[in-house]
Amino acid sequence: MSFFRPLAVALTLTLVAAAPMTAMARPDVVHAGNKAGAKDAQKHFPMAADQFEKRMEKRIEKAREKLEKRMGKRNVPDGKRAEIRKQFEANAVELRAAAKRAGADGKVTAEEAKEVRERARELRGKGKEQRKEHKRDKRDGKAV
Repeated sequence: MSFFRPLAVALTLTLVAAAPMTAMARPDVVHAGNKAGAKDAQKHFPMAADQFEKRMEKRIEKAREKLEKRMGKRNVPDGKRAEIRKQFEANAVELRAAAKRAGADGKVTAEEAKEVRERARELRGKGKEQRKEHKRDKRDGKAV
C-alpha cells in the first residue's frame, strides 16, 4: 500500500498541472500578456506613411533624450558631446530618409517597416562601435 499512495499523488499532480499547460500551448489564442505577437503586426500594417513617419520621429526623439541623459550621467566633455550629437543627427537624417522611402506609395507594409528597423539597428551598432573605438584609444593613451 505504500507504493500506491505516492503513485496516486504523482498521477494527480501531473493531471492537475497538465490542464493549464495545454491552455498555454494553444497558438491560436492570444493571451493578455502576449501583446507583441505576429497577429498584432498584421493589425497595424499596412500603416499610413505619415503615421509611420510620426512614430519614427517619436522614437528618434526618445533616443535623443536617452543619449543626452547618458552623456550627462557620464560627464562627457562639451567637445565630445557636440561630436556625438552631430553623428546622432546624421544617423537620424538617414533614418528619416529610410522612413520616407518606405512610405513613398502612401502606405508602409510590415516588411518595409522591418527594413527600416534593421537599418536603425545597423546605425546604432555603428555608433556603439565608434564609441568603443574611442574608449580603446583613450585607454591605450592615443590622442583622441
